[in-house]
Amino acid sequence: MGSRRWADAATLILVLASLAAAAAAPTASVRVEGALPTTGSLAQSDLEQLGPTTSTWSTHGESHQVTGVRLDKVLAHFGFTPGLMGKDIPVAQKVRGYRQVLVATARDGFQAVFSCAELTEGMGQTVVLLVWAVDGKPLGQDVGPFRLVALTDGMPSRSLRQLERLRVVDTPG
Repeated sequence: MGSRRWADAATLILVLASLAAAAAAPTASVRVEGALPTTGSLAQSDLEQLGPTTSTWSTHGESHQVTGVRLDKVLAHFGFTPGLMGKDIPVAQKVRGYRQVLVATARDGFQAVFSCAELTEGMGQTVVLLVWAVDGKPLGQDVGPFRLVALTDGMPSRSLRQLERLRVVDTPG
C-alpha cells in the first residue's frame, strides 16, 4: 500500500474517531431538582423554548449583552406555583411556594441562594437569567456552558459561573 493510501486511511480513522467522540459527548444541561412537582434537566434547546430574552448586564465596570431565560420561567416549567391564598386556606398551606428558596450550585461547589418569591415576576423585583451567551457568543468553558446572571443585584456575588444545578428547598415552618 502506498503512502497516499496510508494517509487517506489515517485521515478517515481520525474523522471517524472525532465523530464518535462528538456523538458520545453528553449534551450540556442544567439539573433542576427538589421540592417541585417535576424535576429534570434542561439543555440549551429546552431553555430557548421557554422564551429567551436579551438584556444588558453591568459588572466590574463593563456592560454586556446577555442572552438567557428568566429563572422564574425555568421554575414554572417544572410546575412551581406560589400556592393558594385566602381566608379558607390553612396558614401552613398559604402561598407555600413563596416560602421556598432556590439554591444554585456551580461546578466548583459555589452556591447562590434566592427566595422563590423574589424571583417571581409581579411579586419580587429580582431578575435572574439563566444565560448561555454573552455579547452574542456562547460562553467559554471557563464560564459556561451556563451561568446565572442576577441583573438587579448591585454586586455580581450571585451571578455564578458554570451552573450545574438548581434545587428548590422548603424552608422550615
